[in-house]
Formats: sequence, structure tokens, C-alpha cells
Amino acid sequence: MAEGTMPMPAQIPTDGDTYQPIVDYIDAQFEAYLQEELKIKRSLFEYHDSRIHACLYFISPTGHSLKSLDLLTMKNLDSKVNIIPLIAKADTISKNDLQTFKSKIMSELSSNGIQIYQLPTDEETAAQANSSINGLLPFAVVGSMDEVKVGKRMVRGRHYPWGILQVENENHCDFVKLRDMLLCTNMENLKEKTHTQHYECYRYQKLQKMGFTDVGPDNQPVSFQENFEAKRQEFYDQCQREEEELKQRFMQRVKEKEATFKEAEKELQDKFEHLKMIQQEEIRKLDEEKKQLEVEIIDFYKMKAASEALQTQLSTDTKKDKHRKK
Repeated sequence: MAEGTMPMPAQIPTDGDTYQPIVDYIDAQFEAYLQEELKIKRSLFEYHDSRIHACLYFISPTGHSLKSLDLLTMKNLDSKVNIIPLIAKADTISKNDLQTFKSKIMSELSSNGIQIYQLPTDEETAAQANSSINGLLPFAVVGSMDEVKVGKRMVRGRHYPWGILQVENENHCDFVKLRDMLLCTNMENLKEKTHTQHYECYRYQKLQKMGFTDVGPDNQPVSFQENFEAKRQEFYDQCQREEEELKQRFMQRVKEKEATFKEAEKELQDKFEHLKMIQQEEIRKLDEEKKQLEVEIIDFYKMKAASEALQTQLSTDTKKDKHRKK
């Protein structure tokens, strides 16, 4: 397979977005080339060009119309890559049905506005040959890794009960025509069309999306440097605005936090004052109880002293009475 050629699967999942990874991959190669092209010190001659120059889109050999997903996928790819439609496993269709199927496919592609790769016919030397090959689109191909014996030769092909199908026999399939077109006659044309049409389209859309233009508001030519300086100033102004907005939001957040902290501090202070008042009240009550207890102790000792004095007096009087009786 030639470098920069992308084969497409014959069976694609029914999800309508399955073509998006393919589109993203093709755009990624364009983006890599664009970034290299925009460098101050470029090395495009040494740069490994990974852009996709051909997309081999395999179509199931149903013999009927194209699937809606095939049409949708090719419609999203035709502006980004050179599409070469192929009918896979073409040996499963008879020659008459194959020609009808080819015509039906080309009619559907045309009616849906899908642009496929056409060999150039503007050069006199190759005009007739290329017109003949264009008439074979979509190519009917058969592949095989096996070698079978035909006469005294070993050829790549498929062995059936009714005979042998040779992959490289132009009477059996279009594989040789496809190979020659890709590797011999039209490789440079595919690369040129990729660069001058598909890549230029991507480059134009990309730079336009970034805000670059060839003319100013007054329809006067504008240099790339002027565009760059204008975008640079616009970006700088945007950064300044965003920085100011961030500062304002930061200051607002700080004020909100300060207000929250002050409110929490006030709540703690009020709680502290409340607890302090409770403590002072408890201390006052304890002091009163202490004074009351001291008074009670003094009264107790007074009563005790009076009781002891009374007992002493009674004891003395008792002794005197006994002495008198004697």
C-alpha cells in the first residue's frame, strides 16, 4: 500500500458518528503540517509528510444501492481526502450484475454531490488512458494471500470449484488498474491534489477561524504581520480583561470571607460574654453560700461552747448537791 493511503473498512458500525475519528485523524495530519509550515525556521523538505493522499473506501458487494452510512461518511470525507471507491469481494457478483452495480453506485454518488477522485484528463498523453480508467470506477477488487497454480505458473488468487480467480488478471478484477494508478501513474497527482485542494481548504478554514484575513474592514490588503499584531493586541487585551475580572472576583471572595470570619468572631465573642456572665453568677452564688456556711459554722461553735458551759455548770451543781447531802 502506498504511503499516505488510508483503507476504509467494508463494514462500518451503524453509529452515524463513526466517521468522526477518521475526520479527526486526517485533520490532525493537516494540523501537523500547518504547524511546521508556520515555524520561523521551517524544514519542509526534511519534514515527514503524514498527510493522507488517498482513501480506499471499500463497499460491500450487495449489488443494491449504497448504505446511508456510506453516503454520509463519504460526504464528510470528500472535502478532506481523495476518495477512491472500491467494491470488495467483487468475485461474489456476476460480471453483468457488477457493471449494473457500478453504474448505480456512480449515479448515487453524483446525485448526493459526493466528489470522488477522478484521474486527470487534461494532459494529452494520459487523457485517453485516464478516461478509460475513470470509466472503471468504482474499482472491483479481489484480494488473496494464497498462491495457486495456473499452468506452469504460481499466481496469487482464489481456487473455486468452477475455476481459478487470479488477483492480477485484469479480466478477473481491477486490482492491477488500482495498483498502477496508486503507485505508478497518479501518485504525484494524488499528492498534488491533497496539497493544493484539501490541505489548502483546511488551511484557509483554520486561519479564518483564528481571525486572520487577507483584507481589512475597508477591503484593503492586510499583511500577515498586521493580522498577527492585531490578534496579539486583541489577545493581550482579553488577557488584561480576564485578569481584572479574576482580581475583582478574588477581592469579592476575600470580602465575603472576611465578613464570614467577622460574623463567626462576633458569635464567639457573644458566646464568651454569655459564658462569662454565667461564670460570674456562679461565683457570686458560691460566695454567698460560703458566707452563709461561715455564719452557720460560727453559730455552731457558739452553740457548742454554750452547751459545754451548761454541761460544766450542771456538773458543778450536781457535785455541790451531793456534798450537802453528806
